[in-house]
Amino acid sequence: MKKHILSLILLLSFALPASAVDFMVGAKGGYFIWKPYFEDIGGFFDNIDSGTGVLYGPVLSVLFTPEINLSVAGLTGTQDTYWHMDFEQEGGDPTDIRAGTYFWETRRYDIDTAISYRISSLKIFLGYKYQYMDSTMIYTEIRPQPAADPDLYHDKMTLTTMSNGPALGLGYSYILGKGAFTSLNVSGLYMLGYFDVVTDFHYEYDGGTYTFNDEYNAPVKVDTAQAGINVEMSLGYVPEGTGLVFTLGGRFQWLSTKFQDLSEEEKADLGTETMHDYLYGIFVSVLYTF
Repeated sequence: MKKHILSLILLLSFALPASAVDFMVGAKGGYFIWKPYFEDIGGFFDNIDSGTGVLYGPVLSVLFTPEINLSVAGLTGTQDTYWHMDFEQEGGDPTDIRAGTYFWETRRYDIDTAISYRISSLKIFLGYKYQYMDSTMIYTEIRPQPAADPDLYHDKMTLTTMSNGPALGLGYSYILGKGAFTSLNVSGLYMLGYFDVVTDFHYEYDGGTYTFNDEYNAPVKVDTAQAGINVEMSLGYVPEGTGLVFTLGGRFQWLSTKFQDLSEEEKADLGTETMHDYLYGIFVSVLYTF
């Protein structure tokens, strides 16, 4: 589990008098950049640009005791990217030249839960994360062929990924004074899930022949395993007597992704055993305590 939103809720109990806080409710939002592991699959994915967008969601925290805290958070939003190729060579093959325009859009959903135990300025937390992403890719491409008519393609694909699993992490917080505090949270995570690809339609012009096929490729579904780290730093402020908590922070996340149960031929086609996924950005949050 990546524990990105949960860490905000967890760290806030450092800066507030535990005896005065039973609940925290509020929202978090920020601007994030996503470099998906799909880029490592190859082909035209080699040229994919990082997707950007705003992610946001609600947060809730319950303090059972001054030391024990349960947190639940949701995060959603759309990240997209657009890129193009200008008659570029692919895969080291001098005859494989491509030009085209490509659009990618992903809707992301995250649900995070965590329980933490505080010892002075340190926290240890155990969490669980569920993540679902629904992506759409549309592209139009031309591939000039030696001594032949050029091939023209126009495709739409839907890619669905799901992953879930546990996380274990440590947090540290320091009170700066006059209601201000700063925090650092680091966690490791491990998730299992799947990568599912469906071709919605495929248009092709090849050597004078025009074809349309909405079942061009059979659906592909592969189990995945992901392991990685999440680092989140933040600066917060608690105005006296208001019950409000304001936070400004940044987050970096790295995930190592592997496709599982592939045949030797599929591994050779993929060309890599490990793919890398990055998410980073800045966020703000507002919480109310009661």
